[in-house]
Amino acid sequence: MTQFRILVAILSVFAVFAGVVRAPAAGLPAYSPPAEAAQEQMKATIRVVGNGATRDITIREIEQLPMVEIEGRATAEEAVSRFQGVLLSDLLKALGGGDAPAVTLRASDGYAEEVPRGDWERWPLVVATRLDGKPLSVRSRGPARLIYPTVIYPELYDHVYVDRSVWLLSEIGW
Repeated sequence: MTQFRILVAILSVFAVFAGVVRAPAAGLPAYSPPAEAAQEQMKATIRVVGNGATRDITIREIEQLPMVEIEGRATAEEAVSRFQGVLLSDLLKALGGGDAPAVTLRASDGYAEEVPRGDWERWPLVVATRLDGKPLSVRSRGPARLIYPTVIYPELYDHVYVDRSVWLLSEIGW
């Protein structure tokens, strides 16, 4: 599955690069998304499957929990960035999964990884919803993504933890 993630990362970089090098048509201003785009992003949902029930939560609901900031990246190709979000442990407690032995995080592209309880008990794992204060978009691998604190704990920059750094987060289950 790691090769699949590498392919997704390469395609993401290409998509970002393609968007950056396009010039606006002569005489027209460069496109900038309307202010409503950020508000729409906050309405994005993540499916929660746990305790025998399924429900959707919005990014806005997630951000009602105490927010933290972390520097991190998911791949070696990614620059270290400042992410804002909530601790995975706090989110799971709020959702009723605080006692789960592990959680499965699923991305909108079908990728899924299991994160054992020991990870969120030992390190401050962050379910990031923002990048540099702005809501994560699909282009920045949102609406949410799991960030391991690889800047603080360089030993986490290992394929085991990199694979668990799910982006395009669409579902949390236990």
